[in-house]
Amino acid sequence: MSYPIAFQLLRQLSVREVKQFASLLETPAFNRRVELTLLLKWWQKHTHEMPDRRQVFQAVYADKPYRDRDWYLMLSRLHQLLEQFLVWEELRRNPLQSYPLLLQSLRRRKLSTFYERTYRQSKALTQKRTRTDAEILYLEYALEKSYYDFVASHKRKTYTNIQQVSDQLDHFFIAEKLKQACLAHSRGLVNQEHYHIHLLKAVEQELVERPSLQDIPAIRIYHACYQAVVQSGDETAFQYLRKVMDDLIAYFPPQEVRDIYLLAINYCIRALNRGEEPFVLEAFALYERSLILGHLLEDGHIPESTYSNIVSLGLKLRKFSWVKTFISEHTSSLRINFREPLEGLSTARLLYSQGSLSRALQELARVETKAPFLYLGVKSLQLKILYELESWDALDSLLESFRVYLQRRPNLGYVREHYQYLINYTRRLLQLPPGDQVAQKALAQEIQTTDALREKEWFLERLSAL
Repeated sequence: MSYPIAFQLLRQLSVREVKQFASLLETPAFNRRVELTLLLKWWQKHTHEMPDRRQVFQAVYADKPYRDRDWYLMLSRLHQLLEQFLVWEELRRNPLQSYPLLLQSLRRRKLSTFYERTYRQSKALTQKRTRTDAEILYLEYALEKSYYDFVASHKRKTYTNIQQVSDQLDHFFIAEKLKQACLAHSRGLVNQEHYHIHLLKAVEQELVERPSLQDIPAIRIYHACYQAVVQSGDETAFQYLRKVMDDLIAYFPPQEVRDIYLLAINYCIRALNRGEEPFVLEAFALYERSLILGHLLEDGHIPESTYSNIVSLGLKLRKFSWVKTFISEHTSSLRINFREPLEGLSTARLLYSQGSLSRALQELARVETKAPFLYLGVKSLQLKILYELESWDALDSLLESFRVYLQRRPNLGYVREHYQYLINYTRRLLQLPPGDQVAQKALAQEIQTTDALREKEWFLERLSAL
């Protein structure tokens, strides 16, 4: 038997939220079914158990015979009330979001006087707000449109708020279009997903013709992201983005702050992949800042790619003590199935960077994973260590197994090309005639011009040591 959806949702609530939900169930205006209160009490005592439906049913209905229909109906009713509670919680957390619904109710009841007063209250609150993200821009549009539909449109001889309705819709539309263009670009890089965000040319033209739109923080910050990240702007565009972030980031909710930081970090990572070393410090500073502010968590966890990037940048800057502390303090923030293998790989990378090649190899041997990004990370580091230890037979075997792995997995995205180059250039490095400086120089030049290869520095160091 699968775990009931209502119980799955309950598991996601905090202790405080469960207590609030229990109090609501005991409120007649919210719930008049005693069995639902008893069902919740049973769950609170058996949170981690797989329920036996007949036993639970008898615990709720002492004298009623069990029937599947009654069991599922009870769960469905609890589920519906739980969803209502979740909506109520969101409105409690974001009181401004309740105003469009309240105005809608007052309009339906034709309570014009109360409507006007509530509208003025909502406008006063939006003017005092600290957030100006696209969601708030849409709320402002919804309030203006609601007022026009119910009040202003009936004032035949009075100037209406149509201009405000149109302007607020423009603000939301432009900010959201730029935001979606940035997010689509980011997902395209990471997951090879392809999206077509239409009307961007019209948005850019409008920004040229109406420079005052840049006074809207959501428009300014996402336009700066769009120019730097999506349009691959130069360093000037990136520095402008950093300035706008410093000036405006406080206006955005945590989830959007996280997205904005990751967009800026993506710019740095791409610059690093092109060999622009100064962006190591930029990327590390962005990660460190967002780590301190708590913006890196996604559903309570640090994404695996973010964790790996932080370790890579710290090692590149030779901040060995900092990396060791990071691994110790933040591994627990990873999703549980990635903690042990990613900690092992990261520890091995730290040992390798400190020159402890044999210990790093031993650490890698303990990493067990089927996740492609971890497997590829392990094999890449093993490749470098075996070369530096001059374990030629083991290296040859690794290169062949590595090649077969890539051949059997054509859907690895853009990283596949990097690993193919890693294998090919390692073989060519092994095949170089001793003392042939012309061949060494030619290979070095080819490596330097191969954009998809991320291990250029390692190969150039090996060539210079021949």
